[in-house]
Amino acid sequence: MPLLVHLINLLRHRRTKWAAMEFLLASYRKQRRWIVLRQLLLLLSRLAVAALLIALLAGLVGGREWIGALGGQTSHHVIILDDSYSMQQIVSRRGAEEGGVDADATGVVGNTAYDRALASVSGLVKRLAADGDNHTLTVMRASRAAMVSAGENASADVAADLSAQTISPDGRQVDRLMATRASSLRTDLVPAIDLASDLIAATTADTQTLYVVSDFSQRDWAAPRRMAEALESVDQAGAKIRMIDCVENRTGNTTRNLAITDLSPTPDVWVAGVPVVVNVTVKNYSPREATNVALSASVITYGDQVKTADPTVTVSGEIQNLPVILIDSIPGGQQLTKSFQIFVNQVGTHVVKVDLPADALEIDNSRVCTIPLVDAQRVLVIDGGDSDEIGAYHVASVLDPGSQVRIGAIPEVQPVTMLRDVTTEQLSRYRAVYLIDVPELSKRAVDALKQYVSDGGGLAWFLGDDVDADNYNNMVGGKAGGLLPFDIAPTLDLGGEAGESPKLVLGKNADLLGPIASAGNGIFGLVSIRRQWVPAVSPAEELREELTGDEAEVELTQSNVQTLLARADETPVATLHGMGQGRVVTVTTGLDGNWNNWPGDPTFVVFLLQSNAMLFSGSAPPTSRVVDSVAEIDVPSESYLPTVVLLPPANEPPRLEIELEAESSESTIKVSPRELIVADQAGLDELLMPGTIEWQRTGTDGQTSVMPVASVLNVGESDLARVTSAEVIRDLLPLDVEFLSPGDWGGSGVGGGMSTFLLILLILLVLMLAIEQALAAWASYHVRPTSDGAIGSRRNRGRRTSSASELPRPAPRGRSRKRTVGTSTHSGNGSGDAASSANSSTAGASR
Repeated sequence: MPLLVHLINLLRHRRTKWAAMEFLLASYRKQRRWIVLRQLLLLLSRLAVAALLIALLAGLVGGREWIGALGGQTSHHVIILDDSYSMQQIVSRRGAEEGGVDADATGVVGNTAYDRALASVSGLVKRLAADGDNHTLTVMRASRAAMVSAGENASADVAADLSAQTISPDGRQVDRLMATRASSLRTDLVPAIDLASDLIAATTADTQTLYVVSDFSQRDWAAPRRMAEALESVDQAGAKIRMIDCVENRTGNTTRNLAITDLSPTPDVWVAGVPVVVNVTVKNYSPREATNVALSASVITYGDQVKTADPTVTVSGEIQNLPVILIDSIPGGQQLTKSFQIFVNQVGTHVVKVDLPADALEIDNSRVCTIPLVDAQRVLVIDGGDSDEIGAYHVASVLDPGSQVRIGAIPEVQPVTMLRDVTTEQLSRYRAVYLIDVPELSKRAVDALKQYVSDGGGLAWFLGDDVDADNYNNMVGGKAGGLLPFDIAPTLDLGGEAGESPKLVLGKNADLLGPIASAGNGIFGLVSIRRQWVPAVSPAEELREELTGDEAEVELTQSNVQTLLARADETPVATLHGMGQGRVVTVTTGLDGNWNNWPGDPTFVVFLLQSNAMLFSGSAPPTSRVVDSVAEIDVPSESYLPTVVLLPPANEPPRLEIELEAESSESTIKVSPRELIVADQAGLDELLMPGTIEWQRTGTDGQTSVMPVASVLNVGESDLARVTSAEVIRDLLPLDVEFLSPGDWGGSGVGGGMSTFLLILLILLVLMLAIEQALAAWASYHVRPTSDGAIGSRRNRGRRTSSASELPRPAPRGRSRKRTVGTSTHSGNGSGDAASSANSSTAGASR
């Protein structure tokens, strides 16, 4: 437009030839180059002014679209906030030690990676709030997205903390988000990206940008193809992808972090007054060796004296500190398990807690488990042999040795006739049932035993002389899916003296036997098996054995059978398999002297105690729950009122009290974290914390009691090894991904008021306007009055005005065409300069 205006202004006069004009044209041709130069400078200055004005109006600063210059634009910003528990890692140790916060080179404040993530979000919102365009914001935490995606009808609106909300000038929308903390969940970013992709595709906006704020741990990027596929849908929706690394100022794989990955009691009788062995596993996630690691342990007892849950303390039970557990060395990347004993003489569910010293990630330095201790349990022992119940004697003497030794089992020996009319109700009074050389089983007895084991009971078989193989195979054999792991074949007489008989060796799953497994096969050096029931071989296998002469390989019918002990040829002697909630131990050799000499060997005592522990623990309640799983408590109507109080864990008191009520006809109260998200109910963050949950129930007699439940982390986020931005960009090719520093939004297309570059453009515009005016004045013709009031040109300045007698005489009249010349004053164009030149030439001609 400036070019057209300039050219039209030059061409708007009609040319007329007349004699005096020849002098003017001659003068113009003489000064033409100088005039053109002045006009060119003036034109360029006007073009520069127009270009600067367009740049300011179109919002070229930050890469905005031209539509922004016409009426503003709508920008949608979607932020995925990684809040897995690895984001609690400390990235500024100095600020943490001083009890405050610290800032890195980018100016982002925070001790942990999550603090820096929140600071980055706050910085973005401040810039958007100060900008003149219309901005909408969506913020979605990865933990909420993962839990919502696990259910049906997953929606980004439900998972998001903010869903497409217009940012106000004060930016208060994120105040609630700033008060959040990193979750205790192990999760990745894919569910959140999938929900964000759906939201971006369904949202109408001029520009859309996806920000992924994370610590970029190697675990999240172990399968980059999965992450790339999720981001491809975002790219196809037209959104830009930006990554913000909240730990970029730390070198990747040298951070020291130790974590307790497991804390659980060994399977045992778990009876009050009997020591319980607890195993704690510590893993070193750093590449360097960790030495002299001291673990502090404690027991929190909940006896009859703890009637109500106290919200003013972190736990309502009585804390008893245990001796320090010292680990000399843990190599880098390795884990080590330590065992220690606890002794509680009170019936009830108690809590064991173990803590590590502080390091880069503190949430995985503590772990808890519960141990439900009961009073001594009765055990049913039935011996059907004709050898004066010698087998029952061996079992009972091990389970109840008398004197000061307490195993926790009270054996009750009954005759074989009890099985004829036994019921499930009768068996339910016993924690375990031992059947020794029972000849036959009735259908009634089999049904009762199946139901008893399925409900969590323990059953042990000892097969001897009087066993009817056909009856067992038809009633409880493996092919019938029964209580035996396989069909049995007639007994084998292995013969020979003790030194010549086949030796007993450890099976494939002998680690379940604890001390026996650690001792090795040499512990059975004095044990010999003379007779044994063996797994039945099918006719096809018998034919194959005859044809090849090789021993047929026996396949166990039950898929979950574990071999505890075997012969040297791998024929199973003792097995363990599960049925329903219970467990079954099967020993295919008798307990009298004709079958073996095992009952007189110390290994039999250890084996029977370990087997009894496995049978007892089959129906034991779980010792912990994962933080994001459903929390539940039983409130049977015959024993408890339907109203309970839930106190979730807390780092500092007071704890939150949540009152819950069971639905009609329901005997269990369940609390699902996902349902809390969908319903937007309070208590979600507290329920997801690791630690001790306390349920307070009220009995039908009006008495209250407290039931503790251990909530633990899902292992996996403790590895703080990271990937670099170059690796992420390489794995996501050909996607266009840009990495930003925390708090740096300059390259993300985000406006933010008067930027430095915008201010420079404004200053240049003012300067170019001044230059344009100066050039216009310089290139224009200005008439100035002389000292006596006459008007003269620049060439006439300082000269006196000519009198009338000095003016040239008119030329003689001749035949000529009359011409009329109009005069006008021009400013800012080429005609003014031509007129100036003409005046100068005319004055010279007159003289």
